[in-house]
Amino acid sequence: MKKETLYVFLTAILFVTLEPVSKLIAGDVSPYAITFWRFIIGSLILLPPAIIKIKKNSIHISKKDLALATCLGILFICISMIVLQVGVKKADSPSLIAIIFSSNSIFTILFAILFLKEKLNKNKVLALILGVVGVLVCADFSKGTNLESVLCAVISAVVFSLYTVLSKKYSKKLGGVVQTGLVFLTGSVVLLISLIVMGEDVIPTFNLTTVGILAYLGVFVTGVGYACYFKAIETGGTIMGSIAFFVKPILTPFVTFIINGIVPDVKVFVAVIFIVLASYFATYVKKGEKDV
Repeated sequence: MKKETLYVFLTAILFVTLEPVSKLIAGDVSPYAITFWRFIIGSLILLPPAIIKIKKNSIHISKKDLALATCLGILFICISMIVLQVGVKKADSPSLIAIIFSSNSIFTILFAILFLKEKLNKNKVLALILGVVGVLVCADFSKGTNLESVLCAVISAVVFSLYTVLSKKYSKKLGGVVQTGLVFLTGSVVLLISLIVMGEDVIPTFNLTTVGILAYLGVFVTGVGYACYFKAIETGGTIMGSIAFFVKPILTPFVTFIINGIVPDVKVFVAVIFIVLASYFATYVKKGEKDV
């Protein structure tokens, strides 16, 4: 097995477990605490490769870089990821949240047009249509789906898309792993300060299950998951990295069944087809075209 294939496989497997595993402690640990512990632990895991990259490339981190990382951290961690966890808590099935969140590439198209001046072509229009249909299938208004959770998933995906585009625009100097490590760390610190000011309980009632799941989410899903993601890009290019996000919605119904015991509905598989196709057309680049 090639290195890049192994990294993509590990990234997909780890990322796909986020929502189902989070659901296991959603009733005992607040979305805020889950998010804080997940990213503060994840930032510590990304610290060693980030330091190696800084020394190797003689990168100087300025006050402007820290300010930018903090703003991106607020977008990604304090808004997108907290709203995602709220959606997981409210959802009947975490697989719906994961699948809707996987549609973030369709929103990335809109922000890329706005901030990166990318052109809207036929493939991107098709991606937008397929993505919207996929989200509507997930919502399934006729069967009383928890619409609050659907709304949370959509908001989280939109904000994550904005983060993705802005991160792509400003990451050329620091590079992926260094900037992401900074974003995780600064975003976690801002979140911690905010929670203390608001009087939110940051430290949950610890037991073996809670500690084990928080450690798994922080060390493996966030730390190792993103480390593998960047290694996939480093060894195989951005296309290899994006494959992990194509695989996630496909595996989600099966992983949710294994972890949560929730039998996937037919609509879940229909939504997966639409969203995977939307992701494909959103990221499709013809030979010879530059991938921005």
